[in-house]
Amino acid sequence: MSEDKKQHPDQWSSVRGLVSKWWMLAKDKRFGPEALIVDCGGEQALPVFSGEGEAEMFVWLGGAFKDGWQVRETSAGELVSILYGPCAGVGRVALDPSPLMAPETLRLVCVSRERF
Repeated sequence: MSEDKKQHPDQWSSVRGLVSKWWMLAKDKRFGPEALIVDCGGEQALPVFSGEGEAEMFVWLGGAFKDGWQVRETSAGELVSILYGPCAGVGRVALDPSPLMAPETLRLVCVSRERF
């Protein structure tokens, strides 16, 4: 381990590193962005993507581009604000979902909003 990492162990995580960028799908509305919500086996989920390519694939394979949904980069802090603001009723976050997943299968890639 480098000397720098020993001095600042709180700056490194083996899971996400220092990366705090996420991608979501949104439509720009008059009062801010509207986030895409998906059905997760009877519960609502906010799809969140770890890469821009995954989000773009979701838009194209799911046909969401026809309805005006666009990929939007966001920070972890903004996602928390979205989950406690306009998406306060959403119970889960779907991590890198495929648009071809059935709602029951989508639950496999979901975590609770609190755990996220």
